[in-house]
Amino acid sequence: MGVAFIPNAKLRVAAYSDDAAYEKRKFRDLENASNFSISFSEEEKTLLDYRTGAGGTDASVKRISAMSATIDLRHATVENLALALWGTTAALNTTPLVDEAGYKINAGYFVPTKRIIDTGASVTVKKGATTVLAADYTVSPGGILIANSITTGGVANGDAITISYTPKAGGDVQSLLSSAPQVSVHVEGINQVDGKYFVGKLWKCKIGVAQNLPFIADDFATITVSLTVEKDETIVTAGVSQYAQLQFNS
Repeated sequence: MGVAFIPNAKLRVAAYSDDAAYEKRKFRDLENASNFSISFSEEEKTLLDYRTGAGGTDASVKRISAMSATIDLRHATVENLALALWGTTAALNTTPLVDEAGYKINAGYFVPTKRIIDTGASVTVKKGATTVLAADYTVSPGGILIANSITTGGVANGDAITISYTPKAGGDVQSLLSSAPQVSVHVEGINQVDGKYFVGKLWKCKIGVAQNLPFIADDFATITVSLTVEKDETIVTAGVSQYAQLQFNS
């Protein structure tokens, strides 16, 4: 006899490869996700019964036109963002940046730095050999805000400046650098009703780009991505689906 189903699950993904078995791929945790659901699109062809005035269906054929899935990611990790934005990641170190060039000073305007500033460390702004007075700018994690009037002698609007600062450690995400990633998905879940486990395996999926990426919100952010489940022709075992496999413990 069956029981009701209230599922929770851990989701993991690995880059798809037709050169390695599913079990050999490097699966990483997507961390907290509030939704993972699979859906199907169906197409139907019908032949009308032309023999009677009442009509009706003489024959019909149903086919699955698509298998897809949706994931709601609740942790905005660097890796999750790169996946959802079809991008790449790189580690960022804390090596101090000395006399970083490419900036101009303009009274009342903000100067965005190339890296996130460690505001607990010293910041120095210069025009050539001249050090800009600290009263002429305010430091924030994203750059420096120039005061409404520049008091440093010999420094004027439009002058090129350099900034020395210590950046924060972190990760860099470059978005939309590749086509839709292909991944394998592993679902390790539990039914809250009876405490029994289930496992889902999607062999080959193509990730859609994030449907939204909030930067200002009143609630916990949700990053929703869609997946198209594709046929994996490397699965050739008789009786095994080329799309997905589900296992439930009894």
